[in-house]
Amino acid sequence: MRRDRLDAQPGTAPTRSLAAVLAVLWLTSCAGWLGRSAAPPPQEPPPPAAIEPGAAPPPCEQIEGLEVRKSLRTLIARCQGGGELSFPIALSREPGPKRARGDHRTPEGAYRIAAPGRPSRFHRFLPIDYPSLADAEAALAEERITAAERDAIAHAHREGRLPPQDTALGGHLGFHGEGTRWRGDLDLDWTEGCFALADEAIETLSARAPPGTPVQILP
Repeated sequence: MRRDRLDAQPGTAPTRSLAAVLAVLWLTSCAGWLGRSAAPPPQEPPPPAAIEPGAAPPPCEQIEGLEVRKSLRTLIARCQGGGELSFPIALSREPGPKRARGDHRTPEGAYRIAAPGRPSRFHRFLPIDYPSLADAEAALAEERITAAERDAIAHAHREGRLPPQDTALGGHLGFHGEGTRWRGDLDLDWTEGCFALADEAIETLSARAPPGTPVQILP
């Protein structure tokens, strides 16, 4: 008699059953893995705060040091608490460090603001304590001043006073404005030994650089 169904192929039913069991196990294990919460990734440190372009520099309420860079025709003012101000300057008519009264040169070395700013024909004048003790020692060694003059300069510095301004080394030097005649001429060398700034800049220096403020003058 003819059979109405085909005999199952050897091994077919067990193979399908095994596949079903494996599928259930896989789904169960996968569901369990998916159900567990993964550990959060380590937190990255926050990026530094961005500085907005064109942001205003910190206020400069007091200047704690001045640096003249003669080769760059620039005055740098270091502000208390950080920050710097930069000013263009006009130099003397002759290059090189000052050595004598009337040589039309600006000094080089370490100095201090000697007194508060005062009105001047160049708008305002802020003096430095030239000649320094180093200037006096060098001049004495070269016999440009006497030992008594050197001693008077040294004594004034010890007492925090303006040293004698009438020796062969000259004096009356510092920072001043342009005044009416030289306004707009900071790109020229026209002073007799001082450093000239715009009138607004010398007002800033006078208000914020008190007597005793260090001044470093570089070639």
